[in-house]
Amino acid sequence: MMYIIGIDGGGTKTIGILATRTGEHLAEVQSGPANYHVVGEAKTQTVLGGIVRELHEKANVPSTSSVRFCLGMAGLGRPADREVIGRICDEIGICEDRILTHDAHIALVGGTEKQEGVIVISGTGAIVYGIHTDGRDARASGWGYLLGDEGSGYNIAIKGLQAIARAADGRDDQTELTDRILNRLELNEPSELIRWVHAANRDTIAQLAEVIFDTARTTDAVAACIVDEAADELVCAATSVIEQLEFTEPFDIVLSGGNLIHQTMFADKLRHRFARTQPEASVQLPKHEPAYGAVLLAQANL
Repeated sequence: MMYIIGIDGGGTKTIGILATRTGEHLAEVQSGPANYHVVGEAKTQTVLGGIVRELHEKANVPSTSSVRFCLGMAGLGRPADREVIGRICDEIGICEDRILTHDAHIALVGGTEKQEGVIVISGTGAIVYGIHTDGRDARASGWGYLLGDEGSGYNIAIKGLQAIARAADGRDDQTELTDRILNRLELNEPSELIRWVHAANRDTIAQLAEVIFDTARTTDAVAACIVDEAADELVCAATSVIEQLEFTEPFDIVLSGGNLIHQTMFADKLRHRFARTQPEASVQLPKHEPAYGAVLLAQANL
């Protein structure tokens, strides 16, 4: 019997699903990060090998069974990264019947249950990715926190911290963000943010986006402006992808990533903007998680 393993290999956690060839969900496991840029090749091999082994055990499927494998991971759109991960797959016994692709691809397929559409992702980072019905694909944003990722949690948080610095200097309007973020971080003065931000990692900084969203729901104009600018940037990136792919028929736009799934106000801002600029599009939250998107992608290529 043929089985399918779909894996979403992230920089924070990795999720694997084992399903039948018809897509019936048999087992799911979660492990640590599998992005070798974050944890190194040896750890990536350990995590991926462990997930494959645990899925077989949990579903009571013999390790010798025929398996179609799909892995989605940041960077796997680049040949050099596919070579590294391909070598790791060889080492753990996934030598044939495999698809190696990037994380936005499996998120799109899982989000739409289709092989086409557009996905807008705003988590710690941000990216927009699309596939046309004719197979052409395009992307925008996703350049990383130093070059872009506008509309991401990290970008929103940094703009909030910059607003506090400007307000402390008298260079810009005062904002409730000052008290709210200092309280969140248990700091006393804005100047203490200098040491904190240099010691914090990207994920920790990005978590402050939640404070900006909460503050934007009040009458704070500074926080509201930051959130509006983030929504504009994501719509701008999506518009670029839509224009590159020349969509003419109705299509789906999926809003994904923690900031859009958990922040209803933020997702609604994108919906309202798309209603004006892309009235033919159906804007929705994901139907399935990215790992199941990997299952669907493998299933479509059986």
